[in-house]
Amino acid sequence: MSREEIAGFLDAPLTASLSTLGVDGFPHLTGMWFAFVDGSPGEVHMWAYAKSQKVRNVERDARCAFMVEEGTTYANLRGILVRGEARLVEDVDDVYAIGVRLYERYTLPATGLAVQGPEVEIRRQAGKRKGIVLTLERVASWNHAKLGG
Repeated sequence: MSREEIAGFLDAPLTASLSTLGVDGFPHLTGMWFAFVDGSPGEVHMWAYAKSQKVRNVERDARCAFMVEEGTTYANLRGILVRGEARLVEDVDDVYAIGVRLYERYTLPATGLAVQGPEVEIRRQAGKRKGIVLTLERVASWNHAKLGG
């Protein structure tokens, strides 16, 4: 897919798989919600509990993989795979901003509740979490619909 097609694909609130490396060297794979800064898909921003295994893995070894895929048949399968080094965000205000973006992307469309209502809870959660940021540099993509059947 082109950069524009990738941006359009990632515009949908899909669930990603984030793979970090465990202490034993084996992949640790988890489902993650993700968002972007200013709507630009140059970096994906996620958050997780500071004591979670994925955060501990990134603290030890920043290498990870991030995959988003959708499709119900082989003919309409499409997705992206990003490989790179994650960066942890520890500043509470920055983590809070990630939480707000995630809320607006995933929860707001389902509930219709503007962020002013859940703001206190997002702020409380931010104190327990770290942000995980991955730059979309090493990207592989696929779109089987382009194969023509």
